[in-house]
Amino acid sequence: MDLLSGATETQKEAITHVNGPLLVIAGAGSGKTRVITHRIGYLIEQGISPYNILALTFTNKAAKEMKERVDKFCKLRGMWISTFHSMCARILRSEITHLGYSNTFTIYDKQDQVSTIKGVMKILELDPAHWIPGKVGNAISQAKNSLISASEYEEKMPGYYFKVVGQIYEKYETVLKENNALDFDDLLLKVVELFQTRPDILKVYQEKFRYILIDEYQDTNHTQYTMASLLAQRHMNICATGDPDQSIYSWRGADLRNILDFEKDYPDTRIVKLEQNYRSTKTILKAASEIINNNTMRKAKDLWTNNQTGNKIDLIKSLDENQEAESIKDRIKELQKDQSANYSDIAIFYRTNAQSRVIEEKLRNNNIPYTIIGSVEFYRRKEVKDILAYLKLCVNPEDNIALTRIINIPTRGIGKVSMEKIMNWAYLNKCSILNALFVLTDTETKAVDSFGQEIDTKLLKGKSKLAVKQFVNIINKLRSMSDKKVKNVVETCIQLTNYKEFLHSTEGPKSTEKIENVEELINAANEYDKSQQDGTLSGFLEDVSLVADIDNWDEQVNAVTMMTLHAAKGLEFPVVFLTGLEDGILPHSQSMDNEDGLEEERRLCYVGITRAEKELIITYVKSRFRHGQRFPSAGSRFLREIPEDIINFIDNTVFIPPVTPQFEFESYPEFDEVSNFGIKRGDKVQHQAFGVGRVLDISGYGKTTKANVQFNIGGTKSLMLKYAKLEKLL
Repeated sequence: MDLLSGATETQKEAITHVNGPLLVIAGAGSGKTRVITHRIGYLIEQGISPYNILALTFTNKAAKEMKERVDKFCKLRGMWISTFHSMCARILRSEITHLGYSNTFTIYDKQDQVSTIKGVMKILELDPAHWIPGKVGNAISQAKNSLISASEYEEKMPGYYFKVVGQIYEKYETVLKENNALDFDDLLLKVVELFQTRPDILKVYQEKFRYILIDEYQDTNHTQYTMASLLAQRHMNICATGDPDQSIYSWRGADLRNILDFEKDYPDTRIVKLEQNYRSTKTILKAASEIINNNTMRKAKDLWTNNQTGNKIDLIKSLDENQEAESIKDRIKELQKDQSANYSDIAIFYRTNAQSRVIEEKLRNNNIPYTIIGSVEFYRRKEVKDILAYLKLCVNPEDNIALTRIINIPTRGIGKVSMEKIMNWAYLNKCSILNALFVLTDTETKAVDSFGQEIDTKLLKGKSKLAVKQFVNIINKLRSMSDKKVKNVVETCIQLTNYKEFLHSTEGPKSTEKIENVEELINAANEYDKSQQDGTLSGFLEDVSLVADIDNWDEQVNAVTMMTLHAAKGLEFPVVFLTGLEDGILPHSQSMDNEDGLEEERRLCYVGITRAEKELIITYVKSRFRHGQRFPSAGSRFLREIPEDIINFIDNTVFIPPVTPQFEFESYPEFDEVSNFGIKRGDKVQHQAFGVGRVLDISGYGKTTKANVQFNIGGTKSLMLKYAKLEKLL
């Protein structure tokens, strides 16, 4: 296969660069994946062993696509193509014993993390209503993504709130280790810890991965950046591909400086810019470019395309979110009537999940099929997690979180008092709860506890002991099937627990759907068995734990796709609806007060626009129901950055539209200031008593208009503008 056939000169430059650092600035729709995969093929053609190549990306979907493309022109033979997290899990299965863990460790998802934190807070006697477990978990996650350990946390994050979070963090880490468990962030953190404390192990992987390719480099956090630097420092053959203009994940630790400063980290870097767009029309590309050119934190590039000019961008103004949803529905119906697009060609993007409800109802009521990316994930559903907890316990007997989840599911009559006795006994004897169950239900073998005393197996009596014994028998049976196909283990688990019967008796009308989910888990296990000839139950559980929202999306289903803008990156659709382009939504209210936040919101808008191939429809409203109230809305400031000559303005707020509606911002005050005593959301203001503050939002109309203002001293105040006499500051 001619790997350079059809490639542009810049693409050839990126593909044929062999030794030394390479930075590929790949604009949206510029054929980035083709360049990466053909570069891998070219390296192999030059005599480099696939065993010495590592290719990393961020989603299983992207990794799968990369594998399939590479497999067309060379066999993978020892090559690692995976996500960062999958690579780290694979390394840790081999090396984690050096850090004091067993290689049968469990990987905790977000729900498991929050559950563990709740347990820690109970031990520390902290009120979960005040110290919200999910927010504490996010703080711990941010610390791990910044390589801040529990012991360093309090010193590096001063203040009372962080002092308490640090205490939770420290105890949380202890509980994880007791359970032989890692959370999602630990997969990265522990590999860096391993490399930094064991240079001999680092050297092994440096020699193995002599050529490193990292896709979407702008999305790397500090931990991933450090890991890549450690692996590359021996041979310096690192290729980073990405686009600073598509860096939209700072909220989960991504650091834009990693790609902007790449040449500083690797002084001999060759830079190649891929600027030809193969995806979008000239009109769509012009809108995207005009918007993103207003950012300063970027690497300049000039995107261009040979595609047709295409239609103007429809900008639809509606009275409220209901009329907005109606206009989206009507346009979809028109596309279907004209046979311009299948449902699967259409995507609806929104900045916040809350925006989807009204649109979803409108589609459903009009029999328009749709699928939502980011709804409750299959592997996070309760019935699925119950079965997975049984399987986790078979692989990792130390996993007390899994055990406490399912010891009484289905209901066995193991009461609270019995569980307290068992847990106390396990704590005193420094063993897992499952090991305690094994001992306390073994009446034939005499054993002694950690104090040398003969164990009292009468600690559990009557029905409780019988119920515990039944549970132990199930676990023992499943553990004895370790050499069987995963599908057989899952089926046996469901049968032994009578889980379908349990759902039928407890869930009523919902049981059918839940039973279908349980059966789908069997199908997933069967697919794993077919795809992994040497697959194991541990491997299946690992795959399951690393599944992301987008991995479950089936693009072959003929349905409209709905998702947040953050989930849309990497995808493309012939027709895109970009909804809710209003100040406070896009850009988001929490990001409007600082330039870095505003630039990331602009990048998010850019990502949404560049997903569109042929048609782009943008919507905004005059007022939107938010936080339990209706607020007036101002059109997004980003709309002013789109040239008017490529916009087709549709005003649905007038019942008798003008003969030739004109798109003029000055004619529509919601683009500028809502006439609320000269004050609008985002303004910096001064109050005689409270001092300087920032307007968070405005509610009401006329004389009853109120403003919520965050003051530098005194916190947030709700003020009636008629009487507040706020002075607007420049």
